[in-house]
Amino acid sequence: MKYILIALLNAIYGLMTLQMLTKDTPGYYIIFVIAIVLAFLGLAGIVLYIIMLVSNARHQPPSTELIKNWFQFTKNIDIVLIIGLLFRAFILQPYIVDGNSMETNFHNNEYVLVDQITYHFRAPQHEETIVFHPPVDPSLNYIKRIIGLPGDTVAISNNIVTVNGHVLTENYIYPGSTTETSQPNFSVTLKSNQYFVMGDNRDHSSDSREWGVVPKENIVGRAWFVVYPTKYFGLVKNPTFNLMTMSSPSAILNSISSRFSLNALVKYA
Repeated sequence: MKYILIALLNAIYGLMTLQMLTKDTPGYYIIFVIAIVLAFLGLAGIVLYIIMLVSNARHQPPSTELIKNWFQFTKNIDIVLIIGLLFRAFILQPYIVDGNSMETNFHNNEYVLVDQITYHFRAPQHEETIVFHPPVDPSLNYIKRIIGLPGDTVAISNNIVTVNGHVLTENYIYPGSTTETSQPNFSVTLKSNQYFVMGDNRDHSSDSREWGVVPKENIVGRAWFVVYPTKYFGLVKNPTFNLMTMSSPSAILNSISSRFSLNALVKYA
């Protein structure tokens, strides 16, 4: 009985996974391969079990060696997959970047592993890149950079971002990108468990400037490792949080010059 039970469970789970799988599913190719393996093992087990039953009906000495080997192999595969699924559900989750809102640091169709466990032990930090459910549609997953933490006051004026009255030096944003808002002098003070996020490609990003802050409970985790394309393979490097004092006009001018191209300065002159 244990043979047919394991076979049916693997076949049903594998076939159901294949049926529900879509190209938009994070980790599509890995899940596809796993589903194929499960379905194949399940169907193979069913065939072997039927052969064993037929042998018994014909009063022939049944050869159980093959199905025993199948059972042992399938059991080991299932244990590995269960451990892998638990790891994926609670520790590292794969995501595929959709869109260009985080260029030039994250690119469309980039395969990223998201660390889901770190924020259980410490709070998110300035300028870390996170995946979260946007409050405008919690069914979606967004990837953005943290600009403001709980208690911070984030202000945006004339394309300059300040945090708690200090100019934020952003060497990571898309060249020539401008940080525009719907208000001439945008300002928000974050409450407990609220985060202000923006995309690195400011002109093509839907973020906290548009729909507000991100509650901590909406955060899935931090972008940790880029798997694909291979030219970006490696750990995600977060920039050092760098603030300049607002009291120095030259510091502000240098900040603007480092962030915008000549065309951007002319456009907003």
